[in-house]
Amino acid sequence: MFKIVPCLNPDGVARGYWRVDTNNKNLNRVYSDPDPKLYPTIFAVRHAIVYENLLGNLFAYIDLHGHATKRGCFVFGNSIAT
Repeated sequence: MFKIVPCLNPDGVARGYWRVDTNNKNLNRVYSDPDPKLYPTIFAVRHAIVYENLLGNLFAYIDLHGHATKRGCFVFGNSIAT
């Protein structure tokens, strides 16, 4: 089963912002503890990912999006402490 999440920053993208929302906050930097009132989309997606992981249903979480300076295909990730 695949769960696909659409663009989480439509207001920023519509205004031409690549990384930030209309409040000038980089949404990629609020995943660890998103405020549900300030970042409801990030809060909901994070909750869904954590929930699926607790159920044992999460195999991978892949974030696909464009980059302002990188061209072509590339892989960028972070490590997870085990």
